[in-house]
Amino acid sequence: MSRPHHLVSHRHPSSSSPLPLHRRVGRFLLVARMVVSIYAGYKVRQIRGRVTGGSSRRGFYDDQHRHAARRLRDTAVRLEGLIVKACQFIGSRADILPPEFIEVLAEMQDRVPPKPFALMRPWIEDQLGRSLEEAFAEVEADAIAAASLAQVHRGRLHDGSVVAIKVQYPGIERVIATDLANFTFFVNLLARIERSFDLRILLEEVRALIPLELDFENEAANARRFAANFAGIPDVRFPTPIPQLSCRTVMTMDYFEAIKITDLAGLARLGIDKHEVAALLTNTYIRQILEHGFFHGDPHPGNLLIQRGENGKPVLVILDLGMAKNFTPQLRIGLIRLAAAIIARDAVSIGAAFRDLGFKTRSGNDDTFVTLGELFLGQALRAGKAYADIAMVDRINDELMAALRANPIVRASSDLLLVMRVMGLLSGIGKTLDSKVDPLAVMLPFLGLPAAAVAPVKPGR
Repeated sequence: MSRPHHLVSHRHPSSSSPLPLHRRVGRFLLVARMVVSIYAGYKVRQIRGRVTGGSSRRGFYDDQHRHAARRLRDTAVRLEGLIVKACQFIGSRADILPPEFIEVLAEMQDRVPPKPFALMRPWIEDQLGRSLEEAFAEVEADAIAAASLAQVHRGRLHDGSVVAIKVQYPGIERVIATDLANFTFFVNLLARIERSFDLRILLEEVRALIPLELDFENEAANARRFAANFAGIPDVRFPTPIPQLSCRTVMTMDYFEAIKITDLAGLARLGIDKHEVAALLTNTYIRQILEHGFFHGDPHPGNLLIQRGENGKPVLVILDLGMAKNFTPQLRIGLIRLAAAIIARDAVSIGAAFRDLGFKTRSGNDDTFVTLGELFLGQALRAGKAYADIAMVDRINDELMAALRANPIVRASSDLLLVMRVMGLLSGIGKTLDSKVDPLAVMLPFLGLPAAAVAPVKPGR
């Protein structure tokens, strides 16, 4: 006899306890070996380039890029956990990262080795409080997707409906806690060794967002809200969760037959124009951020699928909705003001907008904010395309690093950092799709600005 659903704890008895010491030490040593290998490889190549003058030669770092990407991938496959999510992010940035990284790490977006069904079956039954036969008419043993925190199985309900069953890995919370501790150590160490390579602000954002991704009840609530926000818009779809077959660690939802957004050959086979896909993607996320004030924070290609609509046009399916952000009305207005200031190239207003959003520099001057705004949005608007130009990003990154050294940011808004992450991921996908979208044209209706809003830059303080 099955347990009543409301009595199920939905939590593995040992999920809150730390990993055994030998496993924590083992994970630390593997990450340490990876970090040292990658860092030393680049340093040796850098020194050799300075001595020989070869660092300016095209392709000088190609072999090291490939070596670093493979070390990341191999370590991620072995350790799983949080490092897989890092690889997914890196492998999505085709706009600013060398092709060697994209080629090696793109496979981590949805082809992480899954856990055996013999392990997952009793876990699903324990979490749902009933046998698999009671809950489903059929569950396929082979996972159809596997990622950093969970894997997905296709199933069928007793009424014949086909569903996707997303299952969190047993004990993943303990693994994530260990990984966060390890990452904190190495991020702090690198910040001391390489002062222009400080990722501590981003690490804090990860700490805030990971608990949301580990709570499928939160993800189900997000899915319902996204579906309501896009009601009446047929070319954007979200999976609908089934409450009686879902809990904190298992979520049963609609199954979508679709292809990954970056599968260019698949899009061509379906007769779908990749440029229309890029336009739909850009419009959907600008609408989420600027109109709804509620947006999906993890748009890597493994979470974005494309179907062919009845009219032959693309339909965007957005999955993995645990990482979503809700803006207060004041925050949404602040973001709109920042975007308008960047568009107008008004340095004084850019600085004021960043401060209103919770940013602070050591000196209080605006120079760092103006450069950050250019990297965040300005360069894409000036180029008139929805993805970053590598040469321009390199130049602005150099300027930003110089500005941060002269006048560092001492406080930052986690909300805006997530927006920046989303824009970065979309930029990478836009590069893959060869996007022809003019982001300024898409944004202006949501900002309430006329096309003449673009103006020459005004001097800052």
